[in-house]
Amino acid sequence: MSSPEKLKILATIPSGFCFGVQISTVEFFSRFPDNVQSHFLLTKWTDGEMEKLLNRHGISSSYSWLGMFSRKMDWHNLRMSLHALIKLPKLYFDFIRLIRSQQPDILFFSNHHELILLYPVLIFTKRKIVCHMHDPTPAIPFQKKTFRFYGAIVDRFIAITENVRQRTIALGCDPDKIQIIHMATKVPLNKKEDRLNNFCRKAGWPDKCFIVGITGQMTPTKGLMDLLEAFKLLYQRNNNARLVIGGKPSGAFYEELQQKISEWGLDAFVLFPGWLPDVSFFFRNIDAYVLASRHEEGFGMVVAEAMIAYVPVVVTASGGVVELVKDGITGYVVEKANPLQMSDRLYHLSKFPQTCQGMAQEARKRIEEHFDIEKQSQKMAEFLFNTVKK
Repeated sequence: MSSPEKLKILATIPSGFCFGVQISTVEFFSRFPDNVQSHFLLTKWTDGEMEKLLNRHGISSSYSWLGMFSRKMDWHNLRMSLHALIKLPKLYFDFIRLIRSQQPDILFFSNHHELILLYPVLIFTKRKIVCHMHDPTPAIPFQKKTFRFYGAIVDRFIAITENVRQRTIALGCDPDKIQIIHMATKVPLNKKEDRLNNFCRKAGWPDKCFIVGITGQMTPTKGLMDLLEAFKLLYQRNNNARLVIGGKPSGAFYEELQQKISEWGLDAFVLFPGWLPDVSFFFRNIDAYVLASRHEEGFGMVVAEAMIAYVPVVVTASGGVVELVKDGITGYVVEKANPLQMSDRLYHLSKFPQTCQGMAQEARKRIEEHFDIEKQSQKMAEFLFNTVKK
């Protein structure tokens, strides 16, 4: 093992696709001091975006067969579990070889699934194990038993919010083993700028319309149907309102959204711009951002990114996101699955520009003070050094 003055980390995270958790984790690691050396283990079941992200930050990586087991009995999940089972011997061989070649001080996991997958190898390692908790499972009996299984081999847990910490403790985690280190975002030294009109030109909308935006994964749990209904109500009160839904427009749920948009006669007022690699461009082209989640969000990174871009936000009371947004001050917090309440808040923002501006300034200030990635990554590095010393 390396000396306490240097720290070597072998990180294993879900990497089939590159979403908020993956991007945020790499942003943290890229800001660690020079005496921290990191290497990532990625899955071969991937679209390749994770490796590209790591390469941009100069972080090395390797591939193996990191799969997932599912309790669901449909053919898709059965096939996925079978493939993961078949590839386990190769995964164990690759992981042991990586430990020998990298000689890490810490084995870092951003998901308990990988902990479970590698459990037979991990129980024999003499490395410190850290698990970064983003979205704990519900504290039902089965999950509590599962947590006792993998939680016993973890030396320290990191929770990204107080909400995540409490949910992890509810699973059976010793409170002394878990510390909060907030997820965070970059804080550019820019001032509020006028909204761009790229979406307006693309959709043929007037430049002065009020644009509501949402972006991310297109799944039912993200509350997109609730937002769509809220937008319908908003448009009935303010026909200057428009809606932009970012993300990859594909799959059965995307087709459901399109069907509902046509059914409600909203085709001319809703835009799907497709996947945009630069999220800041998305925020420069909207007037308000909505997180409509129906499930418990671990943090809500996209909300933090909107707030730092001076965009007022309306979010559901979903997990850790309420630690970001102070209702009525840095944004609005509404009940889950309540389109009427969501519509009312958006209508208020659309009709009172001064409210928008005031919230945007307060939101930016809150991110600067509490969720700056430079500060949080330093805190993370200190935590990992201290974990090795104990």
